[in-house]
Amino acid sequence: MSVADLKAFLAKADADADLRQKLHAATGMDDIVDLAAAHGHSVDKASVLRAHGEALSSASDHELKAINSWGDALMHCFGATEEE
Repeated sequence: MSVADLKAFLAKADADADLRQKLHAATGMDDIVDLAAAHGHSVDKASVLRAHGEALSSASDHELKAINSWGDALMHCFGATEEE
């Protein structure tokens, strides 16, 4: 898995309202890994968590308070929009 593959998956979710909804509903990392795999992306937990932590380290408190799910956090970290 590469960060590029994770970004490609999130870009797909950004452009697909149904996929974005499923991503927002993810309750844990396993849900995200499974969802990415179902859409043809090789994503593993360790790499996602590492990239996620690095991206969140520069977020403001305001941005962090707006995150309500794993999916929200990933979408925020990798530049995908929150709009439907």
